[in-house]
Amino acid sequence: MNADRAPTKPKKSWLKLVLFSLLCLTASSLVIGWMLFGHYAVLYYWNGELNKALVIAKSDSELGKTQIDKVFNDAIKAKVAPDILMRMYRVYGMSLYMQGEIARADEQIDKAISLGTKEPPSNAAVADQLTHAWQDRATERHYHWLSDPKTPDGSKDQEMSVKVAETAFGPDHEQTIFKAAGLAKIYSDIGRHADADKVIERCVKAAETKQSAQITAWYVYAMLAHIRAVQHRYKEAIGAYLKTRQMAGSNEDSERGWSEMLTGFRLHKNQENPLYKQSIVLLNKGNYAELDRRAEKFIKDKTEEWDGHWLLYYVTRVLEYGEDVNDIWYNQRKLDLNSWLVKNPNSTVARSALASLHVYRAWKVRENDADGSRFEKLMNEAKKTLAVSPGIEDKDPHAYEPMLRLTYLGQDKRETLKLSEKGIKRWPTYFQIDKWTTRLLQTNVLGAKGDQENYINKRADTIGGAQGDKFYARFAWRFFSNGEQSKIFGERRHMDWNRIKRGFKQIFKEYPDEAEARIAFLQLALTGNHEEDVRNIDW
Repeated sequence: MNADRAPTKPKKSWLKLVLFSLLCLTASSLVIGWMLFGHYAVLYYWNGELNKALVIAKSDSELGKTQIDKVFNDAIKAKVAPDILMRMYRVYGMSLYMQGEIARADEQIDKAISLGTKEPPSNAAVADQLTHAWQDRATERHYHWLSDPKTPDGSKDQEMSVKVAETAFGPDHEQTIFKAAGLAKIYSDIGRHADADKVIERCVKAAETKQSAQITAWYVYAMLAHIRAVQHRYKEAIGAYLKTRQMAGSNEDSERGWSEMLTGFRLHKNQENPLYKQSIVLLNKGNYAELDRRAEKFIKDKTEEWDGHWLLYYVTRVLEYGEDVNDIWYNQRKLDLNSWLVKNPNSTVARSALASLHVYRAWKVRENDADGSRFEKLMNEAKKTLAVSPGIEDKDPHAYEPMLRLTYLGQDKRETLKLSEKGIKRWPTYFQIDKWTTRLLQTNVLGAKGDQENYINKRADTIGGAQGDKFYARFAWRFFSNGEQSKIFGERRHMDWNRIKRGFKQIFKEYPDEAEARIAFLQLALTGNHEEDVRNIDW
């Protein structure tokens, strides 16, 4: 036995030390983790509770409101951080805005703003919620102002949003530039163009030269596209939109740029011609005399819109309903038109519309008409309707629409082309004659391969010059808007892009402020990847 050997250290003490060290490490990790992510955990929890209550409110408003109030009361008692509570007020406010409860929504935004103004600007989380709260209300107010200019336009709230961001984060921070670009858009919409230019130019400079604002570039150019479109500075609007596409980080960002430019083009403009709604009102009131008067005037004036439709279209379209006419609408319109013809048997527009209504319904029932009897009966009804007024097509160009479609019964395209030629001679600019002729010349109707293409080329060449190109461009848009893009782009195309482009140039010349014409050209050009033509066309 060696008396000099040191005593062995107990293994238990070593294990205790290891366990204690692990416990300390775990505790430290939990503390650090809570310090880093605890705020987000609290935010996640309370947002979850609020969203549950909002879901209940969709099916039971009273119970939902009770639950929402409870969530807020519990959150306040739990002394959640001000930015979390502010975000909750914003979420609830936006939900109320979507339901049209504007006053109650404004109350929630006011609560968020009130909380935010009590905190110092150095509290970045609060400043973030505060600048967004001001913007929430600005966006909502501006949306309503677009429909009712007597309401607040949102500019004051957006100015406050910019001010908060600038104070908290600095003049070139991404938060500030995002909010300032939105303010520039509002300024342009309300007619403060000099202010809009000043603010957006500042945003462009920051986005291009400051690293802190670089992430905002796609958005800034989207707002610039909107602003320039509002100002009718079309080439600049297009250039800004193309920059958005180039800088966008996602398809969603790119689509936002397109949407902003479109809303700029369409600001204060009706996408639907007001004559359409007026015709509905007159029909519902039984004011057939005024509808007759308008139809006669539109036929006499021959006024056409950029896409070729005469103003007469906004009367006839209401009367015949269209390709999706069901039994309910068919019976109602038939009753209306027969009542009209009792009062005025000589009404050409009522008679041609009634014939067209029968034809539209015939083609609709044909889908489920096994033996074709219903189809044939309705087509014959249309024939009888027109036969009551011989020569109606010489007084009313719309009569050619049902007459052309009735040639389908004879299955002879020569009859179709002969009638079309007669119609064009009498009404050379009535685009609907050409529209229905080409539809009948489709290979699945009466035509053979190449018939439709040859007809359009021949008509455009016969018209000749810039007007022939305009006619050609109108057909390109008709194909595109009907989902027949393969006729314009791709291997199976049969339309000449250069001629389409020349045609739109003429349309722009004749309709200098027509937004929809420009939107149509953009859709065509961008779909066909003709970006240079978009940049260089003479707007």
